[in-house]
Amino acid sequence: MPTSHAGNEKIIACIDDYPPYQVFGEVPYGSHITALNQLAKILKKQLHFIEAPNFSRCVIMLKLGQVDVVVGLNQNKERDEFAFYAPYKLEDDHVFISSKKNAIYHYSDLQGKIIGVPRGTTYFEKFDNDTSLEKISIQSVNIGIQLLLKDRIDVIITSIFVADLLLDELARERLQTTTIKRSHYKRFISFFGFSKKNRLNLTEEKIIALTTAAFEQGVFKVQTTQ
Repeated sequence: MPTSHAGNEKIIACIDDYPPYQVFGEVPYGSHITALNQLAKILKKQLHFIEAPNFSRCVIMLKLGQVDVVVGLNQNKERDEFAFYAPYKLEDDHVFISSKKNAIYHYSDLQGKIIGVPRGTTYFEKFDNDTSLEKISIQSVNIGIQLLLKDRIDVIITSIFVADLLLDELARERLQTTTIKRSHYKRFISFFGFSKKNRLNLTEEKIIALTTAAFEQGVFKVQTTQ
């Protein structure tokens, strides 16, 4: 896969393997991939992918200007230094996944629990900024589920679609999912994150305007069947 920005006809996106949104393959697929293809058409660019081991690596590459865009980049002050944002879709509902003996019904139930957080991932402001919680870095949601089943962590957070995909019948017998109420969110929109060092030969204003117009027209909407 090309890693250079020869000319300005390309848009280079960093992806990690995160079903059902992004799935590695000879031709990557998933709802994020579909949205990136639409984005490339809107910006009149040829889409190229760089595969990374995790989302954290994608964020680093975005910061360095090695890629132009990442899907699902939540906004925070640190990222504001090197990225700008344009709307992609409404946020998916998130769920707490825990063992049934450590079921999470309210946010306060997270106190005293070991919470697995995939590297580079943010969820919602209340959780992301809560220093009273015991959070540990994990490689992926899939690994987090395995750690839950081994009683090595107590809770992970993911979208309802990822939970439906990754939890098999055996895991569902031992684990419980609880939907996180929207009242915890201060953001309802998921974003494309663009590097301020991108080489798209378009102004930030133009990229945001074109992408926002497409978002408002429902261009990025896909039917999730998982």
